[in-house]
Amino acid sequence: MRFLSNMAAAALGTLVAFGLLFLVGLFLAFVVSAISMSGNAAPSVGSGTVLTFDLARPIPETPSVDAFDQLAGTRSNYSLMGLTDALDKAATDERIDALWIRVRGFSGLSASSHEVRKALLRFRDSGKPVFASSDDYMMMESTYYLASVADSVFAAPEAMFEFNGFSMKTFFYAGLIEKLDVEPQIIRAGSFKSAVEPYLRRNLSPENEEQLAALLDSYNETFLNAVAESRGTTFEALNELVNRKAIFSAKEALEAGLIDELLYRDGVLKRIKRRLGHAPEAELQTMSLESYGFTPNSEAGRSTNMEGEIAVVYAEGTILNGQSVPGNFFSGAVLGTESLARDMEEARESDQVKAVVLRINSPGGSAAASGAMWEAIRQTAEEKPVIVSMGNVAASGGYWIATAGETILADPISVTGSIGVFAMFFDVGQAFENKLGITTDGVQTSPYADMLSGVRPLGAYERQMLQGWVDEMYDAFIGLVATRRGLDEAAVRSIAQGRVWSGEDALTVGLVDSLGTLQDAIALAADKAGLGEGPWRLRILPRPKTPFEAFSDLLTTKGQAAWTHWTRSPAERQWMDQVRAFAAQARDAGSAQARMPVEIVVR
Repeated sequence: MRFLSNMAAAALGTLVAFGLLFLVGLFLAFVVSAISMSGNAAPSVGSGTVLTFDLARPIPETPSVDAFDQLAGTRSNYSLMGLTDALDKAATDERIDALWIRVRGFSGLSASSHEVRKALLRFRDSGKPVFASSDDYMMMESTYYLASVADSVFAAPEAMFEFNGFSMKTFFYAGLIEKLDVEPQIIRAGSFKSAVEPYLRRNLSPENEEQLAALLDSYNETFLNAVAESRGTTFEALNELVNRKAIFSAKEALEAGLIDELLYRDGVLKRIKRRLGHAPEAELQTMSLESYGFTPNSEAGRSTNMEGEIAVVYAEGTILNGQSVPGNFFSGAVLGTESLARDMEEARESDQVKAVVLRINSPGGSAAASGAMWEAIRQTAEEKPVIVSMGNVAASGGYWIATAGETILADPISVTGSIGVFAMFFDVGQAFENKLGITTDGVQTSPYADMLSGVRPLGAYERQMLQGWVDEMYDAFIGLVATRRGLDEAAVRSIAQGRVWSGEDALTVGLVDSLGTLQDAIALAADKAGLGEGPWRLRILPRPKTPFEAFSDLLTTKGQAAWTHWTRSPAERQWMDQVRAFAAQARDAGSAQARMPVEIVVR
């Protein structure tokens, strides 16, 4: 008996010890994050500094103060605006001699990387040299897209060079649903509204394949034209390379003119010193672009316009009712109606805010929530200029809310449009009976009282009623776009149908007003408000969380999820991604959705 009690006590002690270690780990993660942020508050920049840009992770719209995200290496603690603003400051700062892009990962070509590339070009046009190097085993197209801006591109002699074009993949669940005896009940408006295709098909429909191919062509053309211009070659020559060989050795990439020299890190340092006129034995003074971003404008030779503020309101994530939830490596971001309304109200009622930039990065979501957000934006637009800036994705419900703005700017490879509506229900009655032996029975006051119970299929008249509801919402969406964009309703119907467009194609069909970056949108907002020359004071909404608030979130919601994430294999994580996607559709079953057809990931 004593042996068993000792064993129990030892087991309990072990669990307590592990719990304490975990809490200590949480605290240390928080401390690292807090110190990192506070340490970058006022950097000291010496003369002759070379800025280093470590291209390791995707570029987020907003910075993360989540210590888990940073320690796991899944999200940067800088933002797109922080990077581009730092590059623009450095271009005028006499203490900055050059920029060194160090390729250490990164994946995915997107509108965000296009904005960073334009900022890199502005820095290079200031006359300061730009270097790029890679110690990694492989340089991919997405990283090369940014690295190709450099005056000199270096790679390690044993490195590989991926140059095989881009692809998109979609997962289909029809086979799984069939095995489970679950029957999806789909009601949709728009021939391209393919958000429901994964639950009906095993492959892409011709319409979906058409729109995705057109979107991918836009990415490919943007990439090849940009690289051709930077490397002094032609689109045709690069396209021939893409189709001839998928993977190059570093030597073959050198022979093809894609890179300039094969060097290890020490060799790269020598080349940089030689170019800048430094003695070979001198230590190169470097500073990360992330740290430099905290440098005041006044120290960089720029004066801030103090006439008023421009509010930059971020609308990021899946559109739902309620509160917004920031994205992290556990789940995607949620854009909530109450949170966006509160941010728009603050921008609208503040005397200091003279104009608003609404930065949208959303694939859509609930149609009703999209309508509520549209109204909050419209109220603000009646009192102050509201300029819409599209990020990587501003589609379906994301495009719905964009129409409330005065002017819409998109990146050439923003994903937008997808004007369509659908509703989806799951009949799990046969799954319960055939797989679990569970049957249902009951009483009701009318023939249709249980139509949304999820345990029987919809009847013909019930489908007809729901189709009328979805069509009515689709017609309202069409009418809204026609009115706000000054287009004929028939013309809107021809470009709607749930089809997605690149920003460049959206400009051609009249869905956006011009192509431009977030910085361009801010400049336009300042011009509309009569604020004069920039840079301007910005009010970022929603207000970023402090490290202390983020730590509180970690303690209350993320400990268990973090442990689960870290102990899963890559295959398990991919499987869980699909489970979450499936669960999200099940969660929204029964509501009208203005959601983009697929998650666009270009690789």
